[in-house]
Amino acid sequence: MGVEIVRVPVDWHHPEEEGELVVGGHHEPLYYMDSASKTAFQLYENVSEGSPVSPVFPTSEKLVEWLKQKGWTTESVEFLLSNGHAPTAIACL
Repeated sequence: MGVEIVRVPVDWHHPEEEGELVVGGHHEPLYYMDSASKTAFQLYENVSEGSPVSPVFPTSEKLVEWLKQKGWTTESVEFLLSNGHAPTAIACL
């Protein structure tokens, strides 16, 4: 699984249907939103169409704190922030 940082509104709730997250359901509503309203950060898995894997954070600093609490290394966090996405594992051949 890979992950990506998605900019969302502070009060964002990923679309649900019958109590289940709609995989990829964030693409269309976020596409049509004004970018000025997307001030918060949420981590999504991006191997499939995408589902949230973190809460919504008002700042990137809060996202970083959460990632470090989840065991991310400083190097991994820096890679994610600089690229906007990151693999969760790299296979060595």
